[in-house]
Amino acid sequence: MDREIHNYNIRHQIIDHHSHTHIHIETLLILSRTISPVYLPLVAKDVDPFVYVTLNPALLEPLLLSRALPARTKYKLGLSLDKTRGELVIRSVCFFCDAGGPVVLTLPAQSPATFDYFPDYVLNLEGHLLRIACPAIKSRIEALPPYEEVNNAQRGMWKTMFEQFLMVKFNFTYNVFLSVGKSGSYIGGGGTGLELENGTWIGTVGDIVAGRADIGIITANTPKRVKVVAFTNSFFDISYLNFITTEGTRVFSPAALLWSFDILMWACIGLSTVVAFLIFKIITRTMTALGLDKGDAMSFARRGIVSHENWGIQHQIFFVATSYLDQDCVLPRFTPLRCFVALWLFFTLIITTIYRSKMVSLLAFPVLEKLPLTFEQLVASDYQVGFIKHGDSAYNTLKASTDKVYVTLVDEMEIITGNGLECLERAVAKKYACIAYAFSTIYLKARNLSDSDIRKLVFAPESTYNIFMGLALEGGSIYKEGFERWLGWTRPFHLADLWEEQDMYYNVRLPKRAWWLETNQTDKLEHSDFVESDDLTLKHISGAFYALAGCLLICAGVFVQELVSYYWEREMEKGLIWVRLKVRLRTMVKLKNRRVVRFNNYY
Repeated sequence: MDREIHNYNIRHQIIDHHSHTHIHIETLLILSRTISPVYLPLVAKDVDPFVYVTLNPALLEPLLLSRALPARTKYKLGLSLDKTRGELVIRSVCFFCDAGGPVVLTLPAQSPATFDYFPDYVLNLEGHLLRIACPAIKSRIEALPPYEEVNNAQRGMWKTMFEQFLMVKFNFTYNVFLSVGKSGSYIGGGGTGLELENGTWIGTVGDIVAGRADIGIITANTPKRVKVVAFTNSFFDISYLNFITTEGTRVFSPAALLWSFDILMWACIGLSTVVAFLIFKIITRTMTALGLDKGDAMSFARRGIVSHENWGIQHQIFFVATSYLDQDCVLPRFTPLRCFVALWLFFTLIITTIYRSKMVSLLAFPVLEKLPLTFEQLVASDYQVGFIKHGDSAYNTLKASTDKVYVTLVDEMEIITGNGLECLERAVAKKYACIAYAFSTIYLKARNLSDSDIRKLVFAPESTYNIFMGLALEGGSIYKEGFERWLGWTRPFHLADLWEEQDMYYNVRLPKRAWWLETNQTDKLEHSDFVESDDLTLKHISGAFYALAGCLLICAGVFVQELVSYYWEREMEKGLIWVRLKVRLRTMVKLKNRRVVRFNNYY
């Protein structure tokens, strides 16, 4: 409500109610001028002053203390007229003046112009007990059931913030308890805020709406929640979702022989080889067409020895293969062919030099497995995914997303409740990605994992669902203005980061180390060698042996082919000899028969 309109209404209400007496009108006008400041362009939410007017002075106290709107109004006055004495009655409420309880105060009707009728009565709570609902997030605050003691938080940065900061400023006590779940108790609870199908809320938001809590902590601001509870504009805690994998393993593979070039480069090399054969063919055909293939023009030389054979396709294949392998080549003698061969040798020199330099590094120093760095890469990878569900807002937001990446992620990921340690253990042991709030993983590392296991974890650089958490309160809460003002000083001075580091070290890490020593788990305290040994072993150069085995198989295949060809030709020759013998025998028989016939005829 705008202050000018509000004060204008106050002024006219006072005039209407007391127009029967000129004296009281003058008094009320003076009073209205004292409570009507000059024009202020900025109006803060939930801090507007209210004046409640009643004709019966006896109704002022129950009106100001009622659980309806007046009780939730921080700056308020009650006005009435005592007709018996003809005096104006002005009363207000000091919320905590009676040892933390409310007291109705009577203010003077006539006062100096500087008198403040709307003081801030929420500066000292006089030990008043605040009920604080928290989710089951031990990384931020931890308390033990049955949650009945005063100032009962065991540890956590929110405990430090309350006890060393806000309690010092406002002088209150607190009782923190786990938020209520569907069962109506803290058993099975611990959520931040979930609206059920019947319209009721559970979690910290539900506790505030139902009046079980004055404050809710570690609760994100969402469009649905802001309709039922209020949030401080200042925030104390920050977090976000990211995912964790383990360090990539070193890849030792015979395929490293092909990793020097990508698919496109190999395709270009293959295409260049085909083009070389085409150019050889074009040049030789041109020589034949022009009649330049006479004599030794098509011959070749090797190691200074000139051959009189033609430089045919078999010699061209041999030349290309030996040029790639940097071996002795069979070179043509014709000048155009020699020019192209020289250019081709320069091309293969560049290719083979690059290939060998990269191949040596790949075989001796293998590459690490590529890890997913974004949620899109995570969905496309073969990693299993787990989601540590702390609170409700993150999961509900991902579930409501229409982005294909998050839709696929929600369908495939495993929901992990509790503290989420098993999720990190799986990430260390196998190809498993763990999605969680950053503050959850920080706590789990400090509380459960050894330094050697922590070094194996890799945090992806991409994050999503950034949240800024202050205090959640009921609408129009009298605590909002003061807590919001002082909470705003925690971020500029990095108090949240400081208290988090102190809590993780003194309250989480050191007790873990002490327990390991008591239980003789000293192996977890040993420092592991993060850098793997780079000494050359058989697996580093296994590709060379695989290549040798492949060459032996090829040689064996060629040898078998030669044997088959040899015996085939031999059998063919045997067949020809047998045919020749049969023909000769038949010829000899015919000749003999002719001689016999001639002899018989003669005699």
